[in-house]
Amino acid sequence: MKITAKTNGADALRMSKSVAEVFNSYNLHCAKCKGIGGESIEKIAFNSGLDLKTFLDDLNRALN
Repeated sequence: MKITAKTNGADALRMSKSVAEVFNSYNLHCAKCKGIGGESIEKIAFNSGLDLKTFLDDLNRALN
């Protein structure tokens, strides 16, 4: 499985506990947000001022 820019944030968080740790390392406490189910990784990165490629790399590294 791979996380892409279009992956839903809630789906990504369900993939692995390590993914949640990456979110936390970026100070994204999205697991507790009501709107996480409607946000893509791309939108989360954009709204948080994160570099999408770096964020995706970190998320996918957490899956392995």
